Amino acid sequence: MQHPCHDKAAEYRHQAQEIRAIVQKLSVDEAREQLLETAARLEGLAEEEERRAQADGAQPEPRSGA
Repeated sequence: MQHPCHDKAAEYRHQAQEIRAIVQKLSVDEAREQLLETAARLEGLAEEEERRAQADGAQPEPRSGA
């Protein structure tokens, strides 16, 4: 059974990956920058969830590539 924190981390990473895919299609620099910042925040949230899960004694799961 997956730990809920791992589910959250995976979802944050999935959202970050989706945003990066959208960014590649944008031509407006400001929008690209805002989306990249959002993706970076989501990656940070994913890392926090993983640290929290490790502190709770859960086994870390493999990261999905972004």
